Amino acid sequence: MRVLVVEPYFGGSHKAVLDALLPALPFEHDLLAMPARKWKWRMRGAAIVLADQVRRLHAAGVRWDLVYASTFVNLAELVALARPALDGVPAIVYFHENQLMYPVRHEAEWDFQFPLTNIVSALVADRCLFTTQWHLDGFVERVGPFLKQFPDFVPKDAAKRIVAKSQVLPPPFDPAPFDAHPPVRGERVRIVWPHRWEHDKDPEAFFAAVHALADEGLEFEVVVAGQAFRDTADAVRGMAERLGSRLAAVGEPEGRDAYAALLASADVAVSTARNEFFGLAMVEACYAGCWPVVPDRLAYPELYPAEHRYGTHEELVARLRALVLDRQTPGVARGVAEPFTVERLAPEYARVFEEVAGKGT
Repeated sequence: MRVLVVEPYFGGSHKAVLDALLPALPFEHDLLAMPARKWKWRMRGAAIVLADQVRRLHAAGVRWDLVYASTFVNLAELVALARPALDGVPAIVYFHENQLMYPVRHEAEWDFQFPLTNIVSALVADRCLFTTQWHLDGFVERVGPFLKQFPDFVPKDAAKRIVAKSQVLPPPFDPAPFDAHPPVRGERVRIVWPHRWEHDKDPEAFFAAVHALADEGLEFEVVVAGQAFRDTADAVRGMAERLGSRLAAVGEPEGRDAYAALLASADVAVSTARNEFFGLAMVEACYAGCWPVVPDRLAYPELYPAEHRYGTHEELVARLRALVLDRQTPGVARGVAEPFTVERLAPEYARVFEEVAGKGT
């Protein structure tokens, strides 16, 4: 069995998941990937670029039993532009996220193209995989209302068709880098915020909480990890530097090994996300030994017991205060993350791939 893997946004969690999953599957594969830049251009134009590569491989004699694509490519466009290379080849679309549920800061008519791309890909696919049930339910619930915005000829039964071929299959992570770095704690409780520096991760909410603790005179330290972006970098660094001597590190670590070592040095990992379809960074932090603190919303209630969730800003501050004053034993919450290791999930992915490719027993 040979799989064509298509990922136009090969970075962050998309890259981490494929790096973990592909070597663990008992199949040959060809990975067609593009750097994780300019996501809007990727969603609207990647099919043109990648179809050329598909045709070249096909002309050289390569044949596939399955296509496995992320939502950053319009699957219908890819199949059509690559003809005849992918004619009759079954396809899976993996929904790391979806644009129907993604918070949009600046609404514009052009933005409608992105959720429509997700819907079209879902309709073309033979199987749709979603990170969580909350994610699947939220996407399906929004398909109908979105399509009703058509001025006429409103598509019928699209949501029903999508849900009939959809299932939940969480993204796996590779535990090896974290296993190589057992927890090592310093003198002060260390709080890590391991997220992209973007508006949907709400760094302002995180810093409001740790600044409140600092104003109380509590002794702790903070690490701000994750990928920086030009539009937000100065603001995030400014908020971080206000912590003074409590700021232990700020910036994205160089490589997975350094990232694993950083998480191993932390006691508490915090999410303040206003958008999260799974949250790989928090799962990895949990596996690395941190006590996770997450909002009681989005995908989190499906993944984390109540003792790890907070509702309001005041509850977040209270939970962090308690964890600073009463330090947790490293690794006591690791069981939350263990179901998502690649060793646990790869056999299920292999079963689904074989089933969709028509090679299941």
